[in-house]
Amino acid sequence: MRTLTQPVTARNLTAWFVSVPPGQQIPDYTVLEEAMENLTGLLHETGNVNQLLIENPGDHDLFIQAGDIVKGGRQDRTLGADFIVPAKSGKVPIPVFCVEAARWHKRKNEPDAHFSKSSDYASSKKLRAALRTSKSQGEVWASVKEEQEKLSESLGSDATSAESPSSLQLSYEKQAASLDEYLAGLGSALSTDSVGVVWAINGKLSHADIYGGPVLFRKVWKKLLRAAAFEAIGERSEQPAEALRDIAEVSAWLEEASAAASEDENLPPRTRLSTRRAKAQLRFETRDTSVADPIHLSILAQ
Repeated sequence: MRTLTQPVTARNLTAWFVSVPPGQQIPDYTVLEEAMENLTGLLHETGNVNQLLIENPGDHDLFIQAGDIVKGGRQDRTLGADFIVPAKSGKVPIPVFCVEAARWHKRKNEPDAHFSKSSDYASSKKLRAALRTSKSQGEVWASVKEEQEKLSESLGSDATSAESPSSLQLSYEKQAASLDEYLAGLGSALSTDSVGVVWAINGKLSHADIYGGPVLFRKVWKKLLRAAAFEAIGERSEQPAEALRDIAEVSAWLEEASAAASEDENLPPRTRLSTRRAKAQLRFETRDTSVADPIHLSILAQ
């Protein structure tokens, strides 16, 4: 049974934190950001825009998320699916999408055979939906451009980087200071038993991410907060915010698509993905086939 905290708000971004009773047991996954900080050459360029090779030489299984952005290679990419990479995996192909349309060469001192960091997560719901439903590179590029334009308009300055204007990652890095008020207001709001978060922007429910345990959630929390804050910046409005829903309504919203027909996909070696569609909601569930409980539930308002 999930429980929700009272809402916490910073400017036009509101969060409800999700808790569940103790008992769910999932592995101590490494996540992409910490793995790339400790293991050089984890993700390998293949010369194929929509596929990279990933390997996990570590002792812990690796969990990566659709929307994780990786910097470097011949162009920055975002991961196209949630994926479990077992320990000592060897090289495994993984679907990706380009989030830097105008580059196909080495950038300054960055490696072009592999990727150097993963500190951000795709902030736009439209972009994340394109990754997981239409799986269209054209839609991904259009979503990146739209997000950059919204940030530029909201911040009153060009959000793109002169070094590579089409790079979403460089836009995030250039505009990092704009997140300060959101990070200060929400960064420490989660409790030790939180397993996920529900977001509202301008008073309207936006998206949610819930994980199999509090340790995994804490590992991805910084990325999730930065992404939600960037989206909130791009959606700032002079119009009055809609009324925030109470906890019962938020809880009901989380289940809106749960009874819809499931579209399932297996990604070897151990990932099972399920997609459910409601009129105004997309629901994505990720399972590690070696674990009983789901490890990630992602919900996008449409």
